[in-house]
Amino acid sequence: MQTRLTSLEQERNALREQLTQQQAEHQAMAQRVQQHASEVDAVRAQADASQGDLRAEIERYQASNEALAQNLQVSQSDSDRLREAANSAKERIDAILVRLPGAPQE
Repeated sequence: MQTRLTSLEQERNALREQLTQQQAEHQAMAQRVQQHASEVDAVRAQADASQGDLRAEIERYQASNEALAQNLQVSQSDSDRLREAANSAKERIDAILVRLPGAPQE
């Protein structure tokens, strides 16, 4: 009976040690999970901030692009008007040159 009791006490002690070890492992795992969750939250916050910065940059580029497109349109319109004015002036000059004395007659 004493041998059986000793055996059971040894088994209980081994099980207690195993339980303590498993609890320590569980606690270590819980700490690692918490650490990983914190790291994920930090990375997610950083990604959100970067995404916000990129969206703001896109908006700036789009506004700049729209302004440049408007400037181009104004420049093209001015260029067209200047071309028409130059053609009109050339035609008037040609008409005046034809009327000058000594101009070649066609």
